[in-house]
Amino acid sequence: MTRRKMKNGIIHISYSKIDFNCPHWGNHYRDDEDKYLDRCNGNKNGCTTIKCNRCDQKFGMTYNIMGDAVSFEI
Repeated sequence: MTRRKMKNGIIHISYSKIDFNCPHWGNHYRDDEDKYLDRCNGNKNGCTTIKCNRCDQKFGMTYNIMGDAVSFEI
């Protein structure tokens, strides 16, 4: 997946995978606006908690060393 952003006139291209699923239900999520990335960067552990829209269960999400979005059960 290619993602492009304009920051101060510079184009940033990233080939990271920004799609992930709820590990409980499989509901699809996409972080194309960096909402979850910003939440991960704001926490010391680099993870964030998300409540699934379908099953109402919480799960964790982070980015791995390759920059790909990863979800996991809490």
